[in-house]
Amino acid sequence: MIRVILQGGLGNQMFEYAAAYATARRLNEPLVIDTSFFDVYNNREWCRPYELNIFRLNEQLTFVSGNKWEVKILPKIAQWCRKHEKPNVGKYVFLPSELQLKEQVLFGYFPDYHLFESYREDLFQAFIFRTPANVENRRIIREIERCESVAIHIRRGDYLIGNNADIFWHPTIEWYNQAIKIIEQTIPEPQYFIFSDDVVWAREQFGDMENALLVNINEGSESYNDLRLMSYCKHNIIANSSFSWWGAWLNTNPNKIVVAPEKYYVDDAANIRYRESMLPQEWIRL
Repeated sequence: MIRVILQGGLGNQMFEYAAAYATARRLNEPLVIDTSFFDVYNNREWCRPYELNIFRLNEQLTFVSGNKWEVKILPKIAQWCRKHEKPNVGKYVFLPSELQLKEQVLFGYFPDYHLFESYREDLFQAFIFRTPANVENRRIIREIERCESVAIHIRRGDYLIGNNADIFWHPTIEWYNQAIKIIEQTIPEPQYFIFSDDVVWAREQFGDMENALLVNINEGSESYNDLRLMSYCKHNIIANSSFSWWGAWLNTNPNKIVVAPEKYYVDDAANIRYRESMLPQEWIRL
């Protein structure tokens, strides 16, 4: 049995699910989705809710919860193991480098597309949205489909506060302008669709662009629809964000151009791992 204890936001939950699904398929083991983490920490400001219920997912899944002792002690064990590059303790696996056990519990983010690339088509089916887009989002989708649409995702928000400000690299407006130049060297008459958790900053920086639309119709529990819209775009400029990473990965345009930041973190060693695990060769690194 392969059990994955989900945590983090939507993009991270998708990485965790994808890694666990691929591992279960490869080892011919049943897959169990554990949502205990959200039950224990849902009253904490930093805890994001369980969000994979927006997708169809795959058949033959078992869901469990209530494993409170595990999710209270595992974060400390995981932190120690990652610091000492120890991938697992018994059946508990914290790093992608150890996914060979027939009986294992995954507790980590597992942001490595190599783990599940072989099951790409399965995951495309798993990550089909359970409910159709509403009227406003359908209107945006129609606009996206009739032009050379380019999604630009800007993540600021929690990256600018607390410990995150020292951990994550912050793409500047100069970086985004360079990414736009790369797109315009190849794509005739691109139309940009801008998504951000900081609408004020995005409007200040891109408000004068005639060929750009700032999409701000999805908020709160409806924010996942931005992922849907980004995946419909023909090309993507992504932030150092798992949310926009999935928007680009789920883009099925065979001729898509994806421009991604070469840096995700402030730490250089962490960026080496990021480039190896999250940036497909065909994506442009800037």
